[in-house]
Amino acid sequence: MLQALKSARTGTSNWARNAIYADRSIIVLNKPAGLICQGSEASSENKPRDFDKFNDLLRDIKESFDLENLPYPVHRLDKATTGTLLLARSSSAARQFSQQFQTRVVEKTYLALVRGGEKSFPARSGEIRDPLEFNDGRVSLGESCAAKFAATDWELLASSPTAPLSLLRLTLHTGLKHQLRIHLAHSLRTPILGDNLYARSSISEKIAKITRLPEKRIFLHAAQLTLSRYRKTGPGKHFRLGIGAPLPKDFLAVCRDAGIPLDHTYVDGGLSLDGQHVGDISDLEGRWLRKPPVPRPQPLAK
Repeated sequence: MLQALKSARTGTSNWARNAIYADRSIIVLNKPAGLICQGSEASSENKPRDFDKFNDLLRDIKESFDLENLPYPVHRLDKATTGTLLLARSSSAARQFSQQFQTRVVEKTYLALVRGGEKSFPARSGEIRDPLEFNDGRVSLGESCAAKFAATDWELLASSPTAPLSLLRLTLHTGLKHQLRIHLAHSLRTPILGDNLYARSSISEKIAKITRLPEKRIFLHAAQLTLSRYRKTGPGKHFRLGIGAPLPKDFLAVCRDAGIPLDHTYVDGGLSLDGQHVGDISDLEGRWLRKPPVPRPQPLAK
């Protein structure tokens, strides 16, 4: 396995370079924007190239990690969303982690840049429990008996001093289609930056003046997955493993231009065990696959 991990670090393949963590059961990627987390069947005719990309990714991961079979997708992220995407190395691992997602054992934490300054929020944190309706592929807030329960928690981390932009940390308790986008745009009334589908107004000139926004880019990042894992021996076999994906460069650039401070854990990503930052996870043969962050200078003592 160590040789496979080395291959993923140094190989020439494109997709394997998105791997940030691997152990004996799972591989976690930092998904780029624009990737559809669903492949197409080999026999499909006129299949879009976007779907082929995911097949390419699975084949590339299989080769780079020397797997017997293609890795198994366990969950999905929307095409525009970046961040933590979990693949299982075997069918048994896929069943185990799919069960964790279905029973909400997995904690899913997101970061979002939203349109709205500090005064746009009723408090520093809150809960959204507005149900969602689905009609012909469109999603909306709903009150009918067909509406599905949806739960999102939000926390205001920081706001720009120069433009109506804020950084939110979100906990996704239910995983409905476009849930975060709808809850933020229509319940909290602070749409995600770049979300032109659900925003009800055009972007502020103050935002356009301070930063350059890529086209078709929604600033929503799946920052961390926290899973239940088990040691083979010893007391306290159960523990919670957190896997954090570093923020993409364009997300960092907008925060820099807007004067929004970021905690280094979101910039660098990393691993945590029961909430404590760690390097590798020896109990799982787990390895962090990105280069260690450059040490940050400490302020001089006065």
